[in-house]
Amino acid sequence: MTDTLVIKRAMRLLLSACAVALSLTSLSAKSEVDFEAFLGQHDMVWDRVPTRWEIAPYTGNGNVGFLFYQPKEAASNVISLYVGRHDYYDHRLPYEGNDLLWIYRGRLPLGHFNLESKGDIIDVNMRLDLWDAELAGEITTTEGTYSILGLSHSETDVIFFETDAQGGESITISWHPEVPYASVRKTLDGGGGPKGGSWDKMRNAPYPLPPEPVWGKGNQMEFCKQVLVDGRGETTTGWDIRGDSSGKQRMIASIHHSFPESDSLEIVTENLIVARELFAAGQFFSSHQQWWHDYYPLSFLTINDAEKEAFYWIQMYKLGSAMRENGPILDLMGPWYHKTFWPMVWGDLNVQLQYWTHLTSNRLLVGESLPNNLDKYTSNMLQNVPDHWEDSVSISTCFPQDMLGKSGGGVPDMIAWIMHNYWLHCEYAGDRERMRDGVFPLLRKVGNSYLNYLKDNPVVSEDGTIHIKHSWSPEYPGGRGQDVNFTIGLMNWTFQTLQDLNAEFGLNDPLQSTWQNVTDNLVDYQIDENGLRIGKDIPFDKPHRHYSHLLPMYPLALITPEDEDDAAMLRKTLDHWLYVSLNLEKKDSAMSVTGYTATGAASMYATLGDAEQAYYYLDFLIKHKNVSSTTMYAEGNPVIESPLSFATALHDMLLQSWGGKIRVFPGTPELWGDVAFDQLRTQGAFLVSAKRKGGVTQFVTLESLIGSPCQVKTDVANPKVYIDGVLARSSQIKQMADGFIAIDLKQGQTATLVPVALDQADLTIEPISVPEADLNIFGLNAKSADRIPGHDYYIKKGGSRAKSGSSASVQPSTKAYPLSTTSKARYVRIELPGDARVLSLAEVEVIAGGKNVALHQSATQSSTSAGGDAGRAVDGNVDGDYNNKSVTHTSESTNPWWEVDLGGVVRVEQLNIYNRRGNSDRLEGFSVTLLDAQRQPVFSQAQVPECAVIQFK
Repeated sequence: MTDTLVIKRAMRLLLSACAVALSLTSLSAKSEVDFEAFLGQHDMVWDRVPTRWEIAPYTGNGNVGFLFYQPKEAASNVISLYVGRHDYYDHRLPYEGNDLLWIYRGRLPLGHFNLESKGDIIDVNMRLDLWDAELAGEITTTEGTYSILGLSHSETDVIFFETDAQGGESITISWHPEVPYASVRKTLDGGGGPKGGSWDKMRNAPYPLPPEPVWGKGNQMEFCKQVLVDGRGETTTGWDIRGDSSGKQRMIASIHHSFPESDSLEIVTENLIVARELFAAGQFFSSHQQWWHDYYPLSFLTINDAEKEAFYWIQMYKLGSAMRENGPILDLMGPWYHKTFWPMVWGDLNVQLQYWTHLTSNRLLVGESLPNNLDKYTSNMLQNVPDHWEDSVSISTCFPQDMLGKSGGGVPDMIAWIMHNYWLHCEYAGDRERMRDGVFPLLRKVGNSYLNYLKDNPVVSEDGTIHIKHSWSPEYPGGRGQDVNFTIGLMNWTFQTLQDLNAEFGLNDPLQSTWQNVTDNLVDYQIDENGLRIGKDIPFDKPHRHYSHLLPMYPLALITPEDEDDAAMLRKTLDHWLYVSLNLEKKDSAMSVTGYTATGAASMYATLGDAEQAYYYLDFLIKHKNVSSTTMYAEGNPVIESPLSFATALHDMLLQSWGGKIRVFPGTPELWGDVAFDQLRTQGAFLVSAKRKGGVTQFVTLESLIGSPCQVKTDVANPKVYIDGVLARSSQIKQMADGFIAIDLKQGQTATLVPVALDQADLTIEPISVPEADLNIFGLNAKSADRIPGHDYYIKKGGSRAKSGSSASVQPSTKAYPLSTTSKARYVRIELPGDARVLSLAEVEVIAGGKNVALHQSATQSSTSAGGDAGRAVDGNVDGDYNNKSVTHTSESTNPWWEVDLGGVVRVEQLNIYNRRGNSDRLEGFSVTLLDAQRQPVFSQAQVPECAVIQFK
C-alpha cells in the first residue's frame, strides 16, 4: 500500500471525526460533558504496592508502554518499570523445513528500569489519570518519600518517568535487559509444556541464544542494543536521565525494534532528540495530552451503573494505549510483555474480539492497524498455502506480526474470520473505496483457498451437495471432522460477500458463477434437537468455552432471530451451550469459565433481545476471578481480548446494526433505567445518539455520513421523525411490518426520533452522577478489595504488599468444608476435570487417630511432568514453592488425577490439601473422593474452589 493511500485514508477518518464534532452543535443531541471531570471519577487508584503485572498501573501508545510494580522477588527498596515494545518478535529461520513459530517467531522479553530508593518501600498512593493518560503519586519509604510522574507519549515512542525525592530519600534509576529467550522454549527446556509431536520438535530443535547486548553512550544518552540470532533483527533501548537523584530527576527512554533494517539505534536517538525538543518548546506534555483529549470525545456513554461505566471507560483507555493505526496487530499482550506460553497473534478468536471494540465506540483510527497490516503482508500470506494453490492466501491459527504462518492444505477459516473484521471496519467507516480496493481482492484470495481445498478434497453428494471433508471447530474437544458449522458459516460468508461486492461495484468477476454454485449447494448447517451441532458427526455435548459452532449467529449474522423458527433454534443452541459448559448438573464435567465465554453470551442474548440474561453474563465478566482490579485478564498467561470484549457486549446491549438495520436499546436491562450515549457508530456509517430516562427512551438521533439506506427500530412510542430539525414528510419515512422505520436520509442529514414535538424534547446528554462509594473503584485499593473478586484472587497469588497499617493480609488463606461421613476409607483421590488441565499438589494430609496417616504412603497420579512425582504430596513438606521440589506435577491432559493408598482402612477425621504457590489457580474446580477397600466412594465433593489450604473436617 502506498504512502499516498495511507494519507488519504487517514484524512477520510479525520474528516469523519470532524463531522462528529460539528454534529454536537446540530439540531440533534446536545452533548454536555466535561470529560476531565467525568473520567476523573473512574481514574484507577492504588493505596498498596502492586507486586504482579495483572494489578500494576499501565500506560502505552500502541507501540511502547510500561507496567509499574514491585515483583515479589525484588528487594524491598526497588520498584520497576517493566517496559515493552509491541513488535519485538524473533525472526529465526525455519529448521529442517519446520517454522517452529512458538519458539522461533514469537514475542521476546525486553527488560526493566529499576528505581532503587535508600529506604524500603512501605506505602504508595498512586493515581492513573485517564484523561491525561498519566500515572502520578507518592511512594513512602523508611527513609522519606518520593513523588512520581510517568507516561508513554502518545505521539512519539518515548517513555517519560520523573521522581522527586524528599526527606533524605534518593532514587537511582538503572536499566536491566532480559535475555531474548523465547518463553515457550524456556518452559520446554525446563521440562514443562506438552509432550510429543511438534512440541518435541520445538524442544529438540537447536536454539542458540543471541549475543550479549552492546552498551554505549553518546550525546548525553545511554544505549543498550540487542542484536538477535544471525543478525535477524535488533532492538535498542536508549535513555537520558537528568537531574538530582536526591531531588527531582527526569528520565526519557525509547525502544525500537528493527527488521530487516538495522537502524534501531538511529531511530531511538532521533526519538530522544525529538523528546528533548518538545521539552525545550514546552510542548512535551501538551502534545501527549492533546491526542487523548481528541480521542475520548469521539463518543460518549453513561449508565446508572457506575461499576460497568467505569470498567467500560478503562477499556477505552486500554484500547487507546494498546492500538495505533501505524502499529502492529494487537496480540494477546499489547505493549505490556509478560512471560507467556501464547507469544503471538491468535487467530481463532482473540484477534477478532480485539478488533470489534473500536467499531461501535467510533474510534476507527486506532483500529486501522489490522486492515493496514493485512494489506501490508498480503504477499506473505500468499506463501502460507501449498504451491499449487494460485492466488490464494491463508494463515495458521497463531502467527507472528508479518503474518507468515503456513496452514498446510486445510481450510482458510482463520483468515476468513479475520477478513470479516476487515469487512466490518469498512462497513462502520463507510469506506466503500477500501471495500472495493482492499477487502474484495484479499477476500477473493481467501475464496480461492476454499475453492482449492474443495478441489483437493472433493466430497459431493449425488444431489450435488458440497461437503467439507475435514476441518476444526476451535477448542472443542474432538472438534475435527466433516461438515463443521464453524467452517460452513465462514465459507458461506466469504462467497456471499464476494458476490455482494462484485454486484455493488460492477466488477463482473469471472468467478461469480463459481461462488454462487458454492453458496447454492454448500451443505446446510448441522442441527439437532439441541440446536447447532459442532459438525456432521459431532454433537455439542462437552464443555466448550469457545462459541465456534455459534459463529453463523454471532458475529456473522447469517442465521438471525428475524425468522421465528431460527430465533427458537438459536435460543436453544445458546442455552444448551451454556448449560453444558457452565451449569451441567454433573459439575465435575464442567469447565472453568473464561472471560470471553461470558461476553460472547452477553452479546448473543442481546441479539436475541433477552436483556436480563445479557446483563447477567456482562456482570459475570466483572465478577470473574481472573479479571483483575485494573481490568487486566489472564489465564495463567496474558490475554487482553476478554476485558475489551466487555465493551463490545455493552455496545451490543445498547446498539446493534447487523443485517443493514439499526436497533437502539435492543438488549438494555431494566436496571439501566437511565442510560445515554452520543456518537456511537453503526454499520452503514451512521452516528447514533440516544437517551433513556426512568426506563423511557427520550430520543434517538441518527446522522448519515455516506447516505446508506436507513432502517431503525426503537422503543419510542409513536415516534415523530424529524430530518435536520424539520418534521419528515410521509414520502421520507415508511413504517415496516417488522417494526422498523425506513427513513430516506441523505449523506450529512440527521434524523431525530422523539415521542413529543422536537421543540419540547430534551436532547441533552450529560453524565449520570456517580455516588461517592462508587468513585475510583478500580486500581488496587480498599474499594476494589471490597467489590472486585479479582482483587482478592491476585492478592492471594501474592499480588500486593499491604498498605502500612492496613489489616489486609497476604498470608495463606484456608477454606474449610464439612467431611460429611463417618465411613472408613482406604484411598483418597483428587481429580481435576476438563481438557488441557495440569494437577499440582503441595501436600495431602489425612488425619486419622490424631495423626497424618498419608505420610510416606504409596501415591500415584495420571502422569508425571517436570519431575513432579506423586510422592511429593505425601513427603511431609507443605511448602508450595515448586522450585523446592516438593510439589507434584502432571502433564497437561484431560481429567488428570492423583491418589494415595493409606495402606489400610481408616476412619478419616480430617483431610488437609495444600496448594502450590504460583499457578495456584490450576487447582480451581477440583474434586476429592474417599473410597473404601473395594474402591466404592464413601465421600465425594466436586467443584471445590482453589485456595492456599483446603480442609475437610
